[in-house]
Amino acid sequence: MTAASTSAVRQARAITRICRLAVGCWIAAAGAASAAALAVLPLPIGLTVTVLIAALCVWPLLRFHRIVPPLSPTVAPTEGGYGELMLAVRQVTAALGVSEPVGLELSPDCDAWLEPRPEGPVLVIGAPFLWWLRVSELRGLLAPVLAGMDAAHDTLIGRARKLVRRLDIAEVHGFPPWPRTVIVAVAEACRIRAEAMERAIGAAAAERARIVEPASRVYAHEQAGLVAVGWDRLLTRLAMPAWRRGQAPETLNAALVAALTELGQRDRVGVGLADRLTERPACDLLDEPGDVDRAVSALAPLVYEGQRIDQQLPWSRYVATVAEPALRAEAADAPDHPLIAKVRALLEADARPHGSGELAAGLRAVVQCGLVDLRLACWDVDWLDGVILRDRAGHVVPVDELVHGLLDNADFAALRDWIAHAGGLRA
Repeated sequence: MTAASTSAVRQARAITRICRLAVGCWIAAAGAASAAALAVLPLPIGLTVTVLIAALCVWPLLRFHRIVPPLSPTVAPTEGGYGELMLAVRQVTAALGVSEPVGLELSPDCDAWLEPRPEGPVLVIGAPFLWWLRVSELRGLLAPVLAGMDAAHDTLIGRARKLVRRLDIAEVHGFPPWPRTVIVAVAEACRIRAEAMERAIGAAAAERARIVEPASRVYAHEQAGLVAVGWDRLLTRLAMPAWRRGQAPETLNAALVAALTELGQRDRVGVGLADRLTERPACDLLDEPGDVDRAVSALAPLVYEGQRIDQQLPWSRYVATVAEPALRAEAADAPDHPLIAKVRALLEADARPHGSGELAAGLRAVVQCGLVDLRLACWDVDWLDGVILRDRAGHVVPVDELVHGLLDNADFAALRDWIAHAGGLRA
């Protein structure tokens, strides 16, 4: 056993000792109360009170041990649906000399972890990784996770993890008749040791995982960071506006690939990223990648917004269903400001009722809707920037530059010049 593994076991023992001490103090307090009742009350009444105190003592202990931490929302495989992916997992576990997870599931989260279940540890993989990482990179990324299988099977560590999760739930929701201050104190003491335990487990797993895909491992972690940033941007700029309108865009993972590919084509940070697309992506290990992408995309609003959305939205209908109605409503609600009135007049926009709102956002919406109404531009979806406008030649309209010129200097020249230029373009 390595020093890191020994440290993890020591921290797990500390967690169980803290919980035993807390339970012992609770039982001792109940015993003292029972003794006092028997000493000062008539015997029949004292016995009744003692029974009540015993019940009050045992009841929260039973409830605490029956707390079942909620399972992570995941997409489980259909029969044989993850066959080749599970084979890749088996190759990693064989190389590490650890047991296989009892199952494999996918999550919309950009993470990978072993989740405890009654039947044993289940490997949960963030689906965005599958769509961008190459197969060798995925093996390198999963190696440290799977190297933690021994810890996942360790009875003492498993008990400590379960106690910490139960304490977290008790702290959040309260657990009468236990005083909240006591629960918070015990949970914090255990949490500090749990963090040290997980660091030790992670260090031991990372050391053990060095033998798997050594050439790809460092690059895989760099790509995983890129995936997380791109995923956050995609959700913020495109998915969340749709979710708030009761629509769930399909194939978010495919959109992520499009976004990161676009980054590789136009951004210095992404130089060389597009070349990776010649290698086999990890999603090819799935039998039906498209179906899995749709299932994970449908689960994403539950994970990130706490709600299920049944209405699935193809990207081809995104602009008409989500973007344009939202921007036209924002343009209609633009504040009653002289600058916006002049822009409306310049764009010959239809008269719309307008009320309160943020000037910059309202002005941007007025400009966008006005240019579309003039048929000088059309809506489009950019996987990195969200909803944009393209002129008749297919070029991106510099809406931000036009709006900043209006806001900063009340400069209408740039907008007039662009309108004159766009009017001369042919589709």
